[in-house]
Amino acid sequence: MIATFSITDEDLIAQQKNAIKNTKFHRKSRIMQLVVFFIFVIYIFVISGFSTNDLLFGLALCLIPAPVVWKSYEIAIIRRYKRGILKQHKNKIGTFTLTLSEEELIKESNNLTEKIQWDDLSEFKEDETRYFLYTTDLHAITIKKEPDNLNEKEIKEYQAFIKRKVGV
Repeated sequence: MIATFSITDEDLIAQQKNAIKNTKFHRKSRIMQLVVFFIFVIYIFVISGFSTNDLLFGLALCLIPAPVVWKSYEIAIIRRYKRGILKQHKNKIGTFTLTLSEEELIKESNNLTEKIQWDDLSEFKEDETRYFLYTTDLHAITIKKEPDNLNEKEIKEYQAFIKRKVGV
């Protein structure tokens, strides 16, 4: 089965957002950010000479901005990713041809060819319009759910084939 679709910078940003929400690497990084935040607050309170009760009160107050610190990680990563997306990932944007077989999938464009055995996929995620096929915790291949060259019946077969091969 052969499918064609275009990958835009929005698709790569969606892939990055998916990785931030679902990968161990980003989960550990977010937790480290919170730990550093709490250590910083404790340090400020200790340096300022506050008592133990004030220190406990300060730590309790830290729980209020903790969700903001958690969300700020995603915002910072996406902002940094957007700045470098066209430079670093230029070859991942454009029109792609996806060739699906029983053994592998081949995603290719003028600038990039990615060959992946179905058995090499470690995780499968999706959003409304895309599939994210992870080969490692941080490396994913983004493909569209609805290719441009297929009709409705073929799209359903395409989606069923992919889900069957990834074990969903």
